[in-house]
Amino acid sequence: MASSHPSLCSPLLLLLFLVTPLTVTSKTFPGDTEALKAVKQGVDPRSIPSGSCLSTWDFAVADPCDAAFSPRFTCGLRCDTSDAAGFLRVTELALDPAGYSGSITPSVWSLPFLESLELADNSLAGAVPLPPPAGLPPRLRRLSLSRNAFSGEIPGFSAAPALEELYLDNNLLSGPIPPGLATLPALRRLELQTNNLTGEIPDLGPLQNLTFLDASNNALSGGFPSGKFPASVVEISLRSNRLEGEIPGAAVAALPALQVMDLSHNGLSGAVPGAAFEHPSLEQLTLAYNRFESIKRPGDGGLVSRLIALDLGHNRLGGFLPAFLGSMPRLSALSLEDNRFTGMIPAQYAVRVVGAWGAVPFARLILSGNYLSGPVPSPLVGLKEGSAMVNLADNCLFRCPPEFFFCDGGRQKPSTTCREFNPVIP
Repeated sequence: MASSHPSLCSPLLLLLFLVTPLTVTSKTFPGDTEALKAVKQGVDPRSIPSGSCLSTWDFAVADPCDAAFSPRFTCGLRCDTSDAAGFLRVTELALDPAGYSGSITPSVWSLPFLESLELADNSLAGAVPLPPPAGLPPRLRRLSLSRNAFSGEIPGFSAAPALEELYLDNNLLSGPIPPGLATLPALRRLELQTNNLTGEIPDLGPLQNLTFLDASNNALSGGFPSGKFPASVVEISLRSNRLEGEIPGAAVAALPALQVMDLSHNGLSGAVPGAAFEHPSLEQLTLAYNRFESIKRPGDGGLVSRLIALDLGHNRLGGFLPAFLGSMPRLSALSLEDNRFTGMIPAQYAVRVVGAWGAVPFARLILSGNYLSGPVPSPLVGLKEGSAMVNLADNCLFRCPPEFFFCDGGRQKPSTTCREFNPVIP
């Protein structure tokens, strides 16, 4: 007897199968998808060029994580992990430098598995969104908002246990450096340069993993932040600010890992500390364009100094040129231009230019714009083209001593060094 039930291959069931819409299960956690949508909605659509990452984000036809690196979501996100429920989670958001304008939505902080946020080299503006009370995503290691147009104050990022790199440079941020940054236990690199930051540098001593700090080109004030840097710091740049006062030698000695320090273009004064010339690791020191008046001789005479490059130009340094600088064994670039030094060029400088004593020879020696006098040492006179760069202009030096001479030395004088004095001229 024939069955009364329709066959699985009957035309009726086949028609029902074809007209019933398929239900596609999302592989991306729905909350992450909503956060990504909010990111795109915050960007001015007129600033999204064809072929850019955001131009390919089409939430209507594709699942973000499932379609990552496909024609629908060509770039801009990664989903390298899944949660306990099996949903794919966004771990990296990295927009291309396509000139996007608009703002950042606070929803970006609602991506709990986010490890890296990279929005640099665009035209995003407005305030950096405040993190929620719980803080930044707990796995976030890198946050880069460099070279945009963000304004307002730096928000508190105190609750960010994994954050290692924070880039807020080259924006329009103002106000002080928030003390809460010192509570980021994993922070290694902090870049705040080229903003409008004001106030004193807070105590960053608790950042025991910090190795790099750049807060140059701001309007930071106060004295050198003595005791406010951790012993781990390797490079410090605070150039082009409004720092004043002296640099305590003890503050330099308290940074045993320091290799590079740039404090140029400030208002620092007093003596250049001798501790800088006997530091165990300092290789590059730039103190140009300040108000230093003297140089302290190190106790060991600089014989164990590791300095390779030293720039003390454009200060108020006077007296004789410090001979010990010519005895520092690794120093190859020395600039003392536009100061108030007098007297003759020490023999130590001249022989270092030609590489005597087995020390590293000077590749760059700038003494112009001082009030040096006497003969040019013979090793400098005999320099050949292509050897060390030596600039002695705007001094009172002479090669073949005339009987009488006067000098054109000084910062505003022409580069002619000496001329014979004509007693006929009144």
